[in-house]
Amino acid sequence: MHNFFLFFFFFWWTDPNPAPTPKYYKMRLALLALAVGASIASRLGKHKSHFSQHSASSNRDGEGQTYWWKYSNMDAENEDISQLPCKADCTIAELETACSADSNCVAFNTHGWLKKSLADMSTDSCDLYVKKTTPQPSPTPAPSPPPIPFWPIPVSLSIGSSYLKVDPGLTFSMSPSNPDLAAYAARTKNLMFQHTASAPGAGALSTVNINVANPSAPLVLGVDESYNLTIPSDGSPATITAATNYGAYWGLQTLAQAVRFDFNARGYAIPATPIHISDAPKFSWRGILIDTDRHWLSLPTIYLIIDSLTYSKMNILHWHIVDWQSWPLESVSVPGLWNKSWSPRERYTLADISLVVEYARARGVRVVPEFDTPGHASSMCFAYPELCPSPSCSYSGNSPLTPVPDANGKPVALNAIQNVLTEIATNSPDEFFHLGGDEVDQSCWKDTPAVQDWMKTQGYNTTDDVYEYFVEKVDAMTIALGKSPVRWEEVWKHFGTDLDKKTVIHAWLSSGALVDATSKGYRAIWSVDGLYYLDALDEPWVSFYSQYSHFLSFHISLPALKPLIAIIPHNFFSITTHRFYTQTLIF
Repeated sequence: MHNFFLFFFFFWWTDPNPAPTPKYYKMRLALLALAVGASIASRLGKHKSHFSQHSASSNRDGEGQTYWWKYSNMDAENEDISQLPCKADCTIAELETACSADSNCVAFNTHGWLKKSLADMSTDSCDLYVKKTTPQPSPTPAPSPPPIPFWPIPVSLSIGSSYLKVDPGLTFSMSPSNPDLAAYAARTKNLMFQHTASAPGAGALSTVNINVANPSAPLVLGVDESYNLTIPSDGSPATITAATNYGAYWGLQTLAQAVRFDFNARGYAIPATPIHISDAPKFSWRGILIDTDRHWLSLPTIYLIIDSLTYSKMNILHWHIVDWQSWPLESVSVPGLWNKSWSPRERYTLADISLVVEYARARGVRVVPEFDTPGHASSMCFAYPELCPSPSCSYSGNSPLTPVPDANGKPVALNAIQNVLTEIATNSPDEFFHLGGDEVDQSCWKDTPAVQDWMKTQGYNTTDDVYEYFVEKVDAMTIALGKSPVRWEEVWKHFGTDLDKKTVIHAWLSSGALVDATSKGYRAIWSVDGLYYLDALDEPWVSFYSQYSHFLSFHISLPALKPLIAIIPHNFFSITTHRFYTQTLIF
């Protein structure tokens, strides 16, 4: 998801396959000889470079044309067939010939690699050329931006050209009246009016009527967040109508984006009216991930992050609370855990979770906690070494917890996990609970005699069986608590459809995992690409947009993707977002 709270928003939806300005190939006499009509010849004008938007060559079977669609700064990782000896010095013509001659080749990159599949699309330093049977569409010019740069761009927007003054004493009339909406409106008013302004005079907007059909609707996945906003140009009341408070919240945010301080007139105004907006999110999961294990954050800082989410109408705070580096969270039943906090001051009580959840709920934001298991959890072994396979594996990176029961036959690690899950779940009412499951280093299980002996008693042949044992047990605990488990994609790649159908697959390494999971009926979240880590802040905005448009052009139209609930750039601590609108991808 870049600059933390300031997001670079540009139009893109009208061009699902953006590419640089087209350049045409030099005429190839052999190609022209095979052309079947003027429409083909017209696409192959003279050009100085082989880096064209698309090129065409004859199908060797004589069945038609092969077109090569160019995707800049993209690759299909882990899908290699072979690399030509010329490597990065290969010409496009050489690569086209080699790929056409290989029946398994569907694409090639400019590093000389032929590709067998497009499953793992991601950004890279090379360009990807994909074999197609139709020409690549020409880039569609981006539409002119509206006079007021709303973000995310609304589904439907009609805007006039009349200047409308706004009274900084703006009042809100709500039907029915409810305290959550009144508080949200008051906060929005404070956001809108921060300068000392002169009296607006007659004809200024002074009232906003807000009508909500169901103000008591709970904040859950799929709640109706749609709204309609009307701002007349004659100073008569603006109107926000919504099915729930959450839609009304986003309507108020849009209103706040419309109001400007006119420094010349020393007053507030909306520069272009009348305005008619009808809006709703395409995805119901739009959020960021914060990591308070590696980077402890104070409660006021977390509150500021939640506030920032609302400015772009995001609604998820994915809270990666603990990991192997530290354990800042209180546990009543396993009290020694937070001895592994960075310091006695860098901690959270269980009541703090409730405070964050309530602060977020009042702003239309859901909190989804993450407690990673069975790896990324060895900080538990700092105070309780018996939870790790052996002393050499305690507190050692992604070493996993032990499956071996104690002398009394009690599964000590699973019991500790159960207690922690129950405590967090009690203070976090959301229906989802992220259980991680990524980057599990199985070497400790393999090298620990006690684990190997236990595996024999269970009839397990590999440490992957131990991995699945943990996943199944912890997922079952979570489901019993009334939660849907969310797992990083490694869990899907290891166990696939053995997972309970309540499990949500969180792809962060490859788009292939998302396509595979959704094709089998599992819900999924897409957070693929390392561009969103803090060490990639120098990446140009084009790189960020390319990965989404290219992914969509390959996969988003597939019926199997209906279970997709979100596309979320993933990182640790950076502020990341994801949101689809009819016209714009926002991040």
